Amino acid sequence: MSRISPRPVAVVLGTLALTGLAASPAAAAEGALDGTISAEGQSCSWTDGVTSDQAPNALTVDRTTINPSGTGNLSCDGDTTATLNNDPNVTFDDAAGTLTVDVLDISVSVLGVTCRYEGAGVSAQRDGDTRTYTTSTEIPLAEGGFLCPDPASVTASLTFR
Repeated sequence: MSRISPRPVAVVLGTLALTGLAASPAAAAEGALDGTISAEGQSCSWTDGVTSDQAPNALTVDRTTINPSGTGNLSCDGDTTATLNNDPNVTFDDAAGTLTVDVLDISVSVLGVTCRYEGAGVSAQRDGDTRTYTTSTEIPLAEGGFLCPDPASVTASLTFR
């Protein structure tokens, strides 16, 4: 029997997306986040996720705007579904050209097998002077059976606007 590999293609949502410190002041301007996450030939993407502020300010990604019922339009290839389980905080280090996500908590389902992944301190590298960040990282399994890869290897691209 072949092993089903439900790689968490959305692990880096926000993986990083896969996001900032505490809630921002009421006067802060909201930002937007578009992203793509891939693993094992599967990919998920979304547009128009809402952030509490604009990069490079510390911000929080609102999971309800990324998950399928939100405005982020999260969609995945084939029989894969993904859900961001938390509102990740993101901080930016412009001098180093990086971002760091405090905690990323993602559930991924492939062919009825659900795996939950949690990663702390996930980082990504900025592409030149843009607000696009990419990463290739390993995210440890938090819940799931023997069919769930542990860790999951993912790549992601996140664009803050």
